[in-house]
Amino acid sequence: MNIAVCDSNELGRSSIILFLHKYFSNKSISYEISEFKSGENLLHEFDAEKYFDLIFLDIYMNDVLGIEVAQSLRSRNYRGDIIFAAASDKFAVAGYEVGASAYLLKPHSAKKFNAALDKILKWQRPDTYNIMQRGNMICVPYNEILYVESSNSKCMLHRTNDRNYVIYKRLRDIEAELCDGRFLRCHQSYIVNMNFIMHTGKEFTLSTGDVILIRQRDLNEIKQRCFDYLEKTGGSGAC
Repeated sequence: MNIAVCDSNELGRSSIILFLHKYFSNKSISYEISEFKSGENLLHEFDAEKYFDLIFLDIYMNDVLGIEVAQSLRSRNYRGDIIFAAASDKFAVAGYEVGASAYLLKPHSAKKFNAALDKILKWQRPDTYNIMQRGNMICVPYNEILYVESSNSKCMLHRTNDRNYVIYKRLRDIEAELCDGRFLRCHQSYIVNMNFIMHTGKEFTLSTGDVILIRQRDLNEIKQRCFDYLEKTGGSGAC
């Protein structure tokens, strides 16, 4: 889960990040936090195709009101969750008018903070990978991901419906986000969905005919991991 914390005050950011660390550690959920000192920096990162599942916005910041940042995000077709943090409820109505998922008053209460995150996580679609494409979020079900390959500074996700998506992330970051046993990092340039493997030699051949490279120095270990997974899940692939 990718999270942005936007607050011009360092203590304000640190407080939210501490709550987030405690929450996600207890839930054993993979997450990544990006800090922003200004709304302008956050919007710049968003325009550069950085997608966030959840954005924390302070109401009063040095350059612009958090409400105005939220309005700009929504005008850019951001459909993720926004949580406002404020010292008063003065902008609570305005917050919900821009589709805020929660409006938390400072100082933060662990009970209310956790309740807000619990509510948001219930809305998150399970077993899907979110990809930002031209300002829109695409939710790709895990069972439709064939494989992901890296190429220089970007990656390509291959889907069962013959659609491919360019992702401007490192393969190791995508590997961490695809926190599911069906995905195997079999090569420095490939992550494969083992449910689609039909034949194994020195390479994996998928049911689509795609050929996926295997790291040769770890060939036997990787093939064994594939075999163990398919045996455990009752898969029909051939490892």
